[in-house]
Amino acid sequence: MYKGLKNMKEYKWEVGTMYVDRNAFKECVTSYAVHSGRGIWFSKCDSHRCKAVCKEGCKWFAYCHKMKREDSWQLTSCYKKHTCSKATKIGIMSSQWLSKAFMKKICENPKIKLRSLIKKAHSKWNVDLTMTKAARVKQQALDEINGTYGEQYRRIHDYAAELLRSNPGSTVQIQVERPPEFELETPPPGTDLRPQFQRIYICLEACKRSFMVCRPMIGLDGCFIKTPYGGQLLTAIGWDPNDQILPIAYAVVEAETKDSWRWFLLNLCDDLGVDKIRWCTFMSDQQKVTLNLNLCN
Repeated sequence: MYKGLKNMKEYKWEVGTMYVDRNAFKECVTSYAVHSGRGIWFSKCDSHRCKAVCKEGCKWFAYCHKMKREDSWQLTSCYKKHTCSKATKIGIMSSQWLSKAFMKKICENPKIKLRSLIKKAHSKWNVDLTMTKAARVKQQALDEINGTYGEQYRRIHDYAAELLRSNPGSTVQIQVERPPEFELETPPPGTDLRPQFQRIYICLEACKRSFMVCRPMIGLDGCFIKTPYGGQLLTAIGWDPNDQILPIAYAVVEAETKDSWRWFLLNLCDDLGVDKIRWCTFMSDQQKVTLNLNLCN
């Protein structure tokens, strides 16, 4: 059975070697091509066979096929010697393979610069990377580490349920948008009727109870969220007896508008109660918040 080496340049191709599946064979060939600096490519690749050959003029090749009544693949023939010079551009070196190779490095430093990845690839394997490919490699690695942003938004209800389970008494409000076709009895074929995330409001019970015994002063502010989907983070902050910041509530909204501020403040009023909120002093660097407070009243 195939077992990868740290330096695949020393890998010995032996007829009869078994691979878990086709992807395992392709990964083996790719790793060997990168570490040995050979311009290998796949001349045939389908559901039953896969053949890797070197660039024109070189006799090296490796042929693998799927076993009958099994998912495993077997190397049936190969020519081990190269008669070509080394290459600095490896066509089969995909961004997916590179993201796995750089996974540990990017995990340790998610803010690593693209030029550092390019230099690392050149010094380690003597291959050239473009800035575009390096950016794609980094993003794929981050998606694998943190999950894609879309997948995280799809699990927003799981996140809300976990918050309520681990923080009894807390408030979590989620607001979504639905397409106009959702109201139709027979929507047009192919219409995406899935709800789209718009807002989430969170007020943890421990923070709320702490604020009830603190000075009645609330700071309001908003900031941009630097993700591919954008959005704004709205916050309500208090001060504890040690003059430290006390987060009361926060919300992720589509934009900092009068409607989103009003929605956030109405939820905040419901959590803190009228008797508490009426004596609070609000501080903000945006004059429009004053208008929203009047609307809430």
